[in-house]
Amino acid sequence: MPHGDTTAAIDLSSATIAATVSRDGARVPILIDGRLVMPPGVVIGPTGHLYVGVDAATSIPADHRFVPDPTALLGKTAPADATDVAPTDPVDLLAAVLRHVGQHASHQIGQPITALTVTIPPSWGPRRRQQVTEAAHRAGLPSPALVTAPAALAAYATTIGHPTPAGSCVLVCQADRHPATLTVLHTVDGGYHELATRCLDDTPDLDRLITDDLIHTATEDDDPLRTTDDDPATTNDHRALTDAVRTARQLLVTQERAPVLLPAPRQPAIITREDVTRAAQPVFDQVPRAVADLLDAADVDTGHLTAVILQPDPGLPAVAEHLAHATGTTPVLVDHPHALADGALTLTAHHQAAPRAAARLPRVRLRISDLTGTLLLGACSLALLVQAVLTADITIHNTWVVGARTSLPQLGIAGALAMLTAIAIAHLAPTTWLSGTPTTPAEEPTTGSLIRRSYLAAAVGGTITATLYGLATGTAFSFDYTSYLKWTLGGALPLAACATLIAATAPRIPAHALPHWLTLTRPAITHATTAAAGIWLIRAAYTLSTPIDLTGMPGLASTIGAALLGTATALTGSRTRTIRLITTPGLTIGYALVISYNTHSALIIGYLVALTWWGIRLTADTLRLAFPHTGNALHRLLDRPGN
Repeated sequence: MPHGDTTAAIDLSSATIAATVSRDGARVPILIDGRLVMPPGVVIGPTGHLYVGVDAATSIPADHRFVPDPTALLGKTAPADATDVAPTDPVDLLAAVLRHVGQHASHQIGQPITALTVTIPPSWGPRRRQQVTEAAHRAGLPSPALVTAPAALAAYATTIGHPTPAGSCVLVCQADRHPATLTVLHTVDGGYHELATRCLDDTPDLDRLITDDLIHTATEDDDPLRTTDDDPATTNDHRALTDAVRTARQLLVTQERAPVLLPAPRQPAIITREDVTRAAQPVFDQVPRAVADLLDAADVDTGHLTAVILQPDPGLPAVAEHLAHATGTTPVLVDHPHALADGALTLTAHHQAAPRAAARLPRVRLRISDLTGTLLLGACSLALLVQAVLTADITIHNTWVVGARTSLPQLGIAGALAMLTAIAIAHLAPTTWLSGTPTTPAEEPTTGSLIRRSYLAAAVGGTITATLYGLATGTAFSFDYTSYLKWTLGGALPLAACATLIAATAPRIPAHALPHWLTLTRPAITHATTAAAGIWLIRAAYTLSTPIDLTGMPGLASTIGAALLGTATALTGSRTRTIRLITTPGLTIGYALVISYNTHSALIIGYLVALTWWGIRLTADTLRLAFPHTGNALHRLLDRPGN
């Protein structure tokens, strides 16, 4: 791991949340609010204020909503009902939890987090994995590397002296989370391949079962505790009794009997380990069949298992005995609170790419569409310039040109599209041409060097082209070129400034985020060509030039051109599907209705503004990815209620 880099691992797959930071090879367990582990509960206040790290036993005000575990809501759409004190977005709730943990980690080690690893349950697929990534982004943390809990447990067991040789199989049981999960892993070089996983069906809530049993054995028939009414007092008594049972189960880890305080004026009751074992018998009965089905699904038998690893539930010590009987192997108990976070760090450190100085993007095939799209964009720029020159109204007096009228906003669009063409070419360079590997570790990354050179070349080349456009227009008219130069450069320079900032900051983007950045920076060639077609039709309609001089119907042509320009403006100025669905029909119809000789220049300027906004937004995305910790600091300053 490079010197100074800090990787945080956050465990989201256990009953409590734990975090560990690896800094220069040293592992530092993170204390969250003074605790080694943090409860996953989140309380939503009536105004939307979030309180994280809340235990289920905490008394919650009536106008607040308690979410026991935000990860349980991922992949679901929580229905909004009258009992909700605030809309529930599970990604926002998880982001608040990650932000809280990340801030404690950064404060404890005295420097920002540069990489993130998150452990997740093995059953999570692309939808919930994507939501975890989105939550990390909202929290201002780096894009996380996701490690499943069984792999993290197996990796931790290896570090404490229970190695699993390459090619062997290991069974991992995570019993401390509801429902308990069994997974078979196949050990490969430096990692694990999941063969099969299964959750124990209908795993009972032991605290609830023991509570119900106590109510029926320690109370009278007419006791209010036996009722199922929604009386607030009875509900609070049930909650207090369940909390007392949970506390007593924790005591049973070290002793045979434990007292349970029933709500006054009732006398205390006693529960024993036998009571817990009896309540948990449905879990134990499932173990043999679950193990057999799991091994069959993985196409292995007990002879292939070199190890059985168990993360136990302290209140269910008999799970280890039943697991050993079903597999024929004594389980390795892993009960360290930071075991999964440490194991995930071990895996990600092993698989971590080479130092950033050698980071590079994969070579991609240059498609014909990539070249034709860029050529089409350049052709649109040149076509608008030529049309503006050829359709100009030139006034001559005594063989001298005394005036020349043309569409100056169209010249501005031609200059902007020339710069956009240069940016499109720059976008192709980092993924289609990779130079040799740096000779020294301190040398700049190959990809970063390509981005820097290509976008600087785009800024310079686009500016020069826009300058030549203005000079060429003045030369063609034999007239002062100043006003034309102002418009061509005015359309190109904002995008040139954006390209310059991108060239300066994009090489700082982490290698794992570069593919996402390249997706964001891909120029919308279709939108630009649509706008160019619309502007061409509008100009042709008011000058009766090609194709209107052949087809006629200038009014229809100007309306169609305005509609195309409105569509391109809406699509260029927005990114999300919802906003596009709202703005595109409005601008398309609006532009078609208001188009006239007096308004067409304003409509063209509107597209120029949208194109400039596209460049500004692209630059902002680049800065956000290059300096993620600055964004995290701004979150802390501007979003304190969510901390």
